[in-house]
Amino acid sequence: MGAKARDHDGGTLSLSQACYHAVWGYPGKVAAVAPSLGVTAKTLANKLNGNVSGHLLTADEAVQIAVITRDARILTALCEPVGATFHWLSEVRDTPGDLDVLAGGAASMDATNQAIQEVIRSLEDGRVDATEARRINAMVHEAQRRLAVLGQLAERFMED
Repeated sequence: MGAKARDHDGGTLSLSQACYHAVWGYPGKVAAVAPSLGVTAKTLANKLNGNVSGHLLTADEAVQIAVITRDARILTALCEPVGATFHWLSEVRDTPGDLDVLAGGAASMDATNQAIQEVIRSLEDGRVDATEARRINAMVHEAQRRLAVLGQLAERFMED
């Protein structure tokens, strides 16, 4: 399958869009992911194509794609619209050191700054269009996610 993935504008995607980008960004693309779903590469490509109504991606297939690709866009597509965040378990060590907390704080600040910079860029013309709003929401969600990780790291230092 020599198709080229469509570009992603940086905003939060729908679940089907996130799966599309996850698969097309995965090494080996559709041909590598399809066997794990028990479908042919052509069938999976059709399920990921928003213009094909005869094949639809199921929730279980979306989960399997997330397991295979570990693409954060899929989890963000589920979490952001309902006001939830996620973090990878590997981001919070059982016994973090001071530098882990500092790195978590720096990542939170960086993500927050990126969200603010996106707002500034978006307001340069005096308004925020739908694409800009989606990018801002995605960046705010990432900042919230980073803060949640920082909170989890800090909790590891609490005394009982």
